[in-house]
Amino acid sequence: MESGIVDSLRRSLDVWSELPQSFRDGLLSGSATGARGVHDGISGSKGTWRPLRPAFVERERYDELGRVSARLMTLLLDSCRRRASTAGELQDVLGVDPADTPLLSREEPLDESLLVAARPDVVYRSGIPWFVEFNIDGALGGTLQADLLASRFRDLCRSLPGGNRIGAPPSAVDSRFAWIRRSLELSEGSRVAIPVFSKGAAPGLEEADAFLAWLGPMCESGRQHGMDTVACRMDELETGEQDVLLLDGRQVDAVFRLFLSFDQPPGDGLDALIRAVRAGRVRMHTSEATWLLSDKTTMAWLWEDRESLPDADQRLVERHLPWTVLFPASGAGSPGLLTHALAHRSELVLKPTGGYGGGGVVLGPEVSDEEWREALERAAREGHHILQRHVTPDRLALDFYDQETGAVEHAEVPFVLGPFMFGGAPSGVLVRHGVPGGGPVLNAHHGAVMSSVLLVDRC
Repeated sequence: MESGIVDSLRRSLDVWSELPQSFRDGLLSGSATGARGVHDGISGSKGTWRPLRPAFVERERYDELGRVSARLMTLLLDSCRRRASTAGELQDVLGVDPADTPLLSREEPLDESLLVAARPDVVYRSGIPWFVEFNIDGALGGTLQADLLASRFRDLCRSLPGGNRIGAPPSAVDSRFAWIRRSLELSEGSRVAIPVFSKGAAPGLEEADAFLAWLGPMCESGRQHGMDTVACRMDELETGEQDVLLLDGRQVDAVFRLFLSFDQPPGDGLDALIRAVRAGRVRMHTSEATWLLSDKTTMAWLWEDRESLPDADQRLVERHLPWTVLFPASGAGSPGLLTHALAHRSELVLKPTGGYGGGGVVLGPEVSDEEWREALERAAREGHHILQRHVTPDRLALDFYDQETGAVEHAEVPFVLGPFMFGGAPSGVLVRHGVPGGGPVLNAHHGAVMSSVLLVDRC
């Protein structure tokens, strides 16, 4: 598998410049008038800048990215299983506070069923994908945004010269609900609840009513897959006899967990869910064991283990996973690692192992020597950080329009690709990229824009 990627992925991921000039002119002129419709009602992006087009990716490269993603997440799971056999053992090895995983079943085995849902964060350098984070969990936002943007941009392309070569990736929302039913072995008509939350919600979805309305299409997808799917407020959940989970007095068979439990304020609904899960009275997509797999420690473990892997897997890790190491290092290696980090600030990134949304990330090239030293010293005191080689990303050359002023500006911006993986196969792709005058951290809460990709078939 890996040999094909070595040569084929050196050119730019985005093939916009290779598309016919008539197609490009038509899309930009069409989206200049219709872009407000493309982004209308889609939450998740702060600020006023919106791109006039998505990224265009050859279908072969999309398929190859899916294969590499699937193999890497299997290798990450294997790195955990070399150190633990159950979720509880993994929690102990990672040093995760039990208070942070109230929904965890410590006896749950670490097997391939935990890989049902994932979304890596991939940056490209000279056309080569580098996996800087790997989110293996059901609490993955952005599926509906990716689907809507891809389908709306695709509709703009259909009538243009060469538009028959352009398609959208498979729906991430539909793939997700197909695998919710399949992985949880739910029967026809099973009731699935999707509790909304405020802490960690995408920009624009902080209010419960807005979040509930946004989940309407996802509930419809669940119903199309044979499940009675209902979005609800967390505190509408309660438990009945024998800790059966109830919503509006009716039993809930499964919960689609879009939230991190440790991040949510205490409440009766969350307490009810905890009781039902601990009593084994409700299924959950996904269990909190998957959140442990997303701990960035696993990337350091895989890099540490790479030389014991088969040759093809070792090459895959070294080509697509940046050098990653735990910080502070254990034992006598800690002072030497600190010295190395201080001397190579411009080449490194410091990240909390359990963080998300860009919180606590320090990009060495973006801070001063003093700020870098202070961040390292703080991380050394706190523990639970990684150092990772900084990958200077390729850039997307995009035209943007300002929703408030109508101004159009061209900019070359960094981007992160997030292919949704359900059941080990790729579906929709969430793209987060910068905007004119934007900062280096590509997260919706830090000003990045959510977008998607369209797939290009070769002639």
